[in-house]
Parts: sequence; structure tokens; C-alpha cells
Amino acid sequence: MKYEEYQKLLPLKYYDFKYDLMLYPNAIVYIVISSRGRGKTYSALKYSYENNIPIIYMKRTNDDVAFICRESVDGLDTSPYIPLNRDLGTDIRAKLIDNGVGGFWKYELDENNKPVPEGLPIAYALSLNAIKRVKGFEASRCKWILLDEFIPQIGERVLRSEGELLLDVYMTVSRDREKRGADHLKLILFANAEDISTPITNTLEVVDQIADLYASGASHYYDEARKIMIHHITDQEVPLIDSEKSGIFATMAGTTWGAKSFGGEFAKNDFTNITKNNLKGYRGFIKLIYKKKEYFIYINEGGLYYVSRSPTKCLLTFNIDRETECRAFYSEYGIDLRIATIEDRVKFQSYTMYDLIMNYTKIFNMR
Repeated sequence: MKYEEYQKLLPLKYYDFKYDLMLYPNAIVYIVISSRGRGKTYSALKYSYENNIPIIYMKRTNDDVAFICRESVDGLDTSPYIPLNRDLGTDIRAKLIDNGVGGFWKYELDENNKPVPEGLPIAYALSLNAIKRVKGFEASRCKWILLDEFIPQIGERVLRSEGELLLDVYMTVSRDREKRGADHLKLILFANAEDISTPITNTLEVVDQIADLYASGASHYYDEARKIMIHHITDQEVPLIDSEKSGIFATMAGTTWGAKSFGGEFAKNDFTNITKNNLKGYRGFIKLIYKKKEYFIYINEGGLYYVSRSPTKCLLTFNIDRETECRAFYSEYGIDLRIATIEDRVKFQSYTMYDLIMNYTKIFNMR
């Protein structure tokens, strides 16, 4: 499918993951971000079920997996497959296998008209917390890993190493797929627009790409070399219908929460200091090496700073991928740069560098 063909289908009532698969069939990582209730999870589970694609459905914690695999109590069923059962007439049930590990089976009636599970699970449930215990987990039959709500919600405790844990899961599952001639395992990440900088987006090093896509107002970004697709679902693609614009929508219209929940905006992120700057009158001050990339901090006679990828000669160099230099930069210059940023005396070419300066101790787990 070509992008122009996709545009002719718009607007959609709900997001449909199959179109991203059709538009970018060679992608390995799919990152899809939107406001609430756009149909991300539903469409992916529906497509995988209808096309016999076994998957791993991931959540953050063991408690999350236990919750979605719990038995129905007083009509409350928390399995993500319940909407499919309702719409497709299926009987897909969840079962907890171990702490942080579960499965979803399709049930059929046997000769005694008793529902029984049919064959292997159509999907496994797995938590990021369980990865240490499932290093030998054999799930190479699975073609997707789908991590739901990969952007942490407010108040949720998140490990700094979460991005590395996710890639460990990926490598464990993919193992020898390529050697056996199988397609690459696809990593699918869904979330509501909560925060642009997370352990996973930082590990994948896609923070700036998401920020640039959001700022542009476009819907899709694709990195052919890295095979990463990013989709920020816009109102033009999946607009709110009139019934959704009443009730709590009207109550919270014009608020930060409303912009995030209904508009898919990264309302808690501050982009005001992200800009393109004319470097006339600026000179090189500090070169930072961060995640093997080079960033340059410029300063002018008026004490204003600009952080850019444009190379120049600098008085000082810090490789903050090294612990000693990481701490040295922060104690000697990082604190002052953070204060200068708060005082609106620092501008940044990219969100990654703004986030680095403002959240330095959090990113490097410094106390």
C-alpha cells in the first residue's frame, strides 16, 4: 500500500494497525502513540488472531499480567481479548501460567458440549519483570512482541533499565529465527501520549524523532536504515465523533489532561526551548559525547547558550558515557546549565539534549 492510498481512506472511525503493516512491511519496530481510545490494542490483537500470528503480549509488571489473566469475577473480565470475543463471537480465555507469565487460548466445545482449550496459546502474556526467569523461554513460534502502554503513566514506578530489559526479551524470543530463515521478529510498542522521554524511547534513541514528528503535525516517520516506524495518530486520521465530545471531554476541554487524553498531545513535555538558532556571535564551549554521539554547547558574549549537533572546536570535552566524566561534567557545568535553562538562557536543537540537562541525575541515576 502507498501512503497516498492510505490518505484516501481517511478519516477512520478507529485506528487499524493493519495499515501500518501494509505501509511499512519491512519495519522491525513499530511505535504508535495517540490519545486514549483510538483502538490500537484492539486492532493489533484482531489482526494477529485473524491471520494466525502467534504473539507475545507484554505488560510492565507481574501484577499487570496477573490482572489481565485473572478469572472473571462478577462479570468483570480484564483480558484484552474480551472485546474480540464480543465482536467476533470467539471464546478466548486467559490463564496465568507462572508469576509474570500467562497465555490466551481459544476455547471450542467438545463432544460433550464442554468448552476446552484448542492447541497452543494464540498469545502469551509476559511481564518485563519476568525476563530474568524466562531466559530459556522458548517462544520462537511467536512473530510479534506487543508491549502495551510502553510509556509509563503518572505515578507508575519504572526501572531505568527497562529499555535494555525489553531488548533482552526481544533477543531471547528471536534467537535463531533468522538462521532458520524465518522473518524478523516484530516489536510493536503502543502507548497514550504521556511523556516523550522514557527508558524505552531513550534506549531506542528515538526521542528526537518522536519530538520532530509531533512538532511537524505529520502522522508517520520511517527510518529505512534502522527499520523503525513511528506513528503519531492525528485527529485528521481518527477524529473524535460528536458523542465523544460531550461528557468528560467538555468538562476537561482546555486543560493539560484534556490535551493529552483527547488530543494526543505531549502536554506534560516542554518544547519551548527547542529551536533552530543562528550561531552568529557564538563560540564553542563544551563538546559532550553521549551515547556515542557528539553534541556541542555554544556560548555568546551575553551569556546565552545553544546546544547543537553542529561541530565546532571547543575548550572542553566530556565523554559522559564514562562514569567519571559524567559526574565531573555535572558537578562542574551541568548544574549551572540547568539553572541557566530554567532562566531561559539555553536553547536546544533537539529534545534529547534538553531532557539530558534538565533530568541529568534521573537519567544517570545519580544521588
